[in-house]
Amino acid sequence: MAKATTTIRQSLHYQPHQTAWFAATQALFNRVAAFYFEVIQAHEGVLDLSNNEALTALEKLTHTTYRNPHPIMPLEDEVSDIPAMFRRAAIHAALGSARSFFAHLKKWRAKKEKAQAKGKTFHERPPVPPLTWNKSATLYAGQWKDRQTGSILLKVWTGTCWSWLKCRLSGREVPLAHEMGSPSLVRRGSHWWLHTPLEKQFTNPAKIEKQVTTKQETKMCAVDLNLDTHLAVCTVQTVEGTILATTFIGGGQAINGFRKQQLGRIARNRKQTGIIAEASRIPSLSGARSAMPTRTSPIR
Repeated sequence: MAKATTTIRQSLHYQPHQTAWFAATQALFNRVAAFYFEVIQAHEGVLDLSNNEALTALEKLTHTTYRNPHPIMPLEDEVSDIPAMFRRAAIHAALGSARSFFAHLKKWRAKKEKAQAKGKTFHERPPVPPLTWNKSATLYAGQWKDRQTGSILLKVWTGTCWSWLKCRLSGREVPLAHEMGSPSLVRRGSHWWLHTPLEKQFTNPAKIEKQVTTKQETKMCAVDLNLDTHLAVCTVQTVEGTILATTFIGGGQAINGFRKQQLGRIARNRKQTGIIAEASRIPSLSGARSAMPTRTSPIR
């Protein structure tokens, strides 16, 4: 089975003062993601685990529970009153950034060791962790509900508490044949949008060789490009190679003449600007097939 993914972008309609709530939700999301990025930096072994295993390990390191009353790096010291699904979405965002950063760091170290082994000076700067965070807040199940064709309920941070906010939606509707993922709050200019990833499963198509050889009714169009009288020659063939029809596309002489005209303009401009020496100027248009304008050659 194969899958295809796409994203549905829908505009959110809300009261003007509620814009600050979406901004506060995104700021809190990035604050939590930055915290977990620091936790991963302190415990790089987490990256050797799968995403689900890493999620469990990071929650044990940071989340206070009855069975885990004293975590090593408690999240409550940074921010409090974070819903579980909101926290897990931020953890996955931090994991993605951390995996990317440490992968680039590993490549940089390998390049440096290779250069030093050859006795060369290595000038490439190492990658640095994100200095600022500006990720869109991903809303897992529990952060949204009652999604309908034209409305949705979102759980947002107002700056002081969590509140359910009903927003109207406008834009392309979600197709029923697709599996819907977790939506994200995305800011575009001064307006907020809801981006929803969609995934559709389908059977892998057979290789082109098998498709052609197993369907006798298949017809192919072969195109041969030319640079002389005919621009192209097109033939429709059967699977066995029998030619059913042939078409010649003319206009080659006109294109060739236009090309020579442009090469002439290039030669005249080069002569005026003095970019090339007198002896190296284009002697004739017929021999200038490979001449092309350079970035410093003006075309008037």
